[in-house]
Amino acid sequence: MEQIISRCGNICSECPWSTFVRKKIVKEDWGEYSETVKKYTGYKPVKYEWEGCVGCATPNDELPSHPFFNFLKKCRTRKCGQHNEIPNCAYCGRFPCANTVASDKYTKERVSEKLGKDVDDDEYARYIKMFDSITNLNEVRSGLKDTQIKNPKLVDHKKEIPELKGTFKNASFKFIYDILIAIANSNLGIKGIDTVSGLELFKERKEFLWRFLWLIGIFGNINKHELSIDSGTLYDNRKPISLPNNEEGWKVIFDILKEFGIDSELEIKTDKLYTPGGYMRAKIPKTNKPAYILKMKTSSELQKYPVFKALNEILSELQNKTGKRAFSNFKKLNLNPLLE
Repeated sequence: MEQIISRCGNICSECPWSTFVRKKIVKEDWGEYSETVKKYTGYKPVKYEWEGCVGCATPNDELPSHPFFNFLKKCRTRKCGQHNEIPNCAYCGRFPCANTVASDKYTKERVSEKLGKDVDDDEYARYIKMFDSITNLNEVRSGLKDTQIKNPKLVDHKKEIPELKGTFKNASFKFIYDILIAIANSNLGIKGIDTVSGLELFKERKEFLWRFLWLIGIFGNINKHELSIDSGTLYDNRKPISLPNNEEGWKVIFDILKEFGIDSELEIKTDKLYTPGGYMRAKIPKTNKPAYILKMKTSSELQKYPVFKALNEILSELQNKTGKRAFSNFKKLNLNPLLE
């Protein structure tokens, strides 16, 4: 069949999660095939229980109703391609863009390094190339004419923060508020926030970050200028966000926090940190013990006040005064209920 390239450069027509491949591989062979895919990619395709992904070029109103397709509807690269009316990122004037979900994790060289052996051409073609999205996009780009490449249609982004109508009861509350304002006014480490993909990534990070700050402020164990919280507590209280799938995902968040004076690290508590599907566990298998501990410490510049203790006091007081609206007020930085 004709090769089908996704918005982000994956080869849909050869993807183990696609309906195209599931029609080629019989159910009896699926177990061995999926284990082989996991060997090379770290992820095991879902069970052979439905037809599979129909590809991100499919319009929303033609996508099957299966919950699996929610990820396509939310995909920032897909939204950006639709907005700019281009088949995939290779056709964009800003390619390669840091905000695409395209990745260079699955080059032949990087997979070989991960496995500790040289991957041959056949292995690469059968199990890896379909996910080597940046390489695939570069191949598409090399065959395009200048007239086929389009600059993205830019979008506006407005940051609205409620005006304070009073004063905080103590200096530590004001100190925390100023840190939160600085975070809210930043681009959260994102370049190209004027594109659909950049803005969508910003929204994702913003939603995660405010919930994360809420979680550590409410549930974290505080010891002066240090805070710790275990993966089980994070997981049990994470909704409506999803936690990072891997250590690399956590590093993105840690880098953002470091910019504002908070150093973070993961203390891994098990050698079975990842599930067979390649995702970080919340708890050690067959126990109720956390799979990792997240530890945070404020820099010397922030140690004028006990930052974590003050954050906890702000959030607790916000809960007492506004009840179910507390988190909504917090993520909007509406701290007026705490003012005198």
